[in-house]
Amino acid sequence: MDQRSELSVPAASENSQVAMSEHLADDLLSTTAGGWRSFYNKLSRRLEEVGVADSSFFLNYGYLPTDSNNESAFDIREGTFNANSARLVLEVVGPVDLNDRTIVEIGCGRGGNSALVAEKFSGQVIGIDMSSEAIAFCSRAHAKHAIDFKVGDALNLPLADESCDAVINVESSHSYGNLPKFLNEVRRICRAGAWFLHTDFLSSEDWDYIRMRLKALGFVTESDRDITANVLASRDQASSNWEQVYGDGNGRVANFLALPGSAIYEQLRAGLLEYRILRSQLRTAVTSDR
Repeated sequence: MDQRSELSVPAASENSQVAMSEHLADDLLSTTAGGWRSFYNKLSRRLEEVGVADSSFFLNYGYLPTDSNNESAFDIREGTFNANSARLVLEVVGPVDLNDRTIVEIGCGRGGNSALVAEKFSGQVIGIDMSSEAIAFCSRAHAKHAIDFKVGDALNLPLADESCDAVINVESSHSYGNLPKFLNEVRRICRAGAWFLHTDFLSSEDWDYIRMRLKALGFVTESDRDITANVLASRDQASSNWEQVYGDGNGRVANFLALPGSAIYEQLRAGLLEYRILRSQLRTAVTSDR
């Protein structure tokens, strides 16, 4: 969901067929699972079509430091491409040591998050996404990291019980339509002691439910941080060439990108949505009684 002011984009193809915005609801959070799948598959094709696929690894709003209250254990090198998007991933990981662990990213998108984690840590990384075209791209673009990319549904993960030590979920859970089932799946695949590293924009009621449900599932939330201001600051730096990149100037796409003035941006600014990081650890053994 990030844009790149550095990109030079050719004119849109005349064969674009159905506009990308047709797959999205006016209220972004009401978009169906099928709509999201179609949108992301079309997005992968669009980025290939305009020749920017190989520089489009991140799909998150980004994080811009606004004060000294930052938690990343790594510095971002000056001149890093898509620095804000990379910083968001490192902020959600925070001080957690992921070395020598099995790490699952649910909703891996274009693979940038998983590749960054694989670069920073020695753990085994598995990336899962519902878009088959995104997964095909990830397998080609990030082959040097030996990440295991899989097509899969966040509500029915293609992984065995108690098979991972950390789950990363970046700006994706708002699209699932069933938070209880998603959290149950996270619990199912986690070994005792595993970390759930979660960041997204949701209503305060949804965050209250997540806190309650994680506690019931045996997780202890070690960090609960509102980063809305940092995300809005990142969105204020959004590229001006988004209509060329996405080939669709519809307001639904502007909303998907949380551009300044869009509904999502304004809901975040007004406090109707909260962009938070929750860092929680499973402190009890997994049981069949969920």
